[in-house]
Amino acid sequence: MERETPDVSVIIVNHNNRADLLETLGSLFQDLKIRKSEVFVVDNASGDASVEAVERDFPAARVIALTENIGYGGANNRGAEQASGEYLMFLNSDTSVPVGSVRKLLDIIKSHPEHGIVAPLILNADGSLQLSWGRDLHLHTEVFLKFFAERWHRLRFKRKKGRMSGCVDWVSGACFVMARSLFRRAGGFDERFFLYAEDADLGKRIRQMGYDIYLASDVRVVHYLGRSVSKVRERALLEAKRSQLHYYCKHNSPGALAVLKRYLLCRFRLKRWLGHGGNGTKETYARIMAMIREFRCEDPS
Repeated sequence: MERETPDVSVIIVNHNNRADLLETLGSLFQDLKIRKSEVFVVDNASGDASVEAVERDFPAARVIALTENIGYGGANNRGAEQASGEYLMFLNSDTSVPVGSVRKLLDIIKSHPEHGIVAPLILNADGSLQLSWGRDLHLHTEVFLKFFAERWHRLRFKRKKGRMSGCVDWVSGACFVMARSLFRRAGGFDERFFLYAEDADLGKRIRQMGYDIYLASDVRVVHYLGRSVSKVRERALLEAKRSQLHYYCKHNSPGALAVLKRYLLCRFRLKRWLGHGGNGTKETYARIMAMIREFRCEDPS
């Protein structure tokens, strides 16, 4: 008997985040009870027995255990390669998915073929807004995104009583859905982004293909921001800056990249001089500055 094609393949990337992962899977399987679905956990070489815990507690999940940490985008790509659902749902391992969320996201994207990606509104554990979307990453959005965006959108969230649906330039990889066929046509995630900015890069490419990115504010998912990277915070910061430079190489001008590098060097030089975070962080800032100086663009294709 031929296996029925799932509506959705959910892909969760995990790295040493066992407790949160199990909670995420618990909420997800509650939501998937009435849907044709499959769930993949792609484990990035965890050392905390995450794989064994998932296999024990959630045997319906299909575990892809990698022997090395290949990053967020690369691990998602490995999951997508084995997925058979009509749609893909990418979900962080430190989220909570209320019942009905997956159905709502799929209903929206199925009824609006112009939407290349559909994402929920992401909330913090206390119910406050978490910034999970934005405009293209460029110099003219850098200051706004860094210093004003979260406050501005939280004010809008309160004034509009959460009604903030609309098209945006990118959405967070914490949770979104898209057609598996479109993901493959786009080439998946660019694996040169080890961590961070791979979602903005994918959004840029999807829009260049003629689709839009839709934020569905009536669907809410909780993201316990920072839990999955808190144990490797210093490396996460380094990779975030490296990914930012990669994005500028790929989508912005050489002049914009040069300005960004100068800005980042000044910023981390000041942080190091002020002694933010203690000696360990000072060493991290020094490594980040060395990476920025040595960074060279690869082939952007």
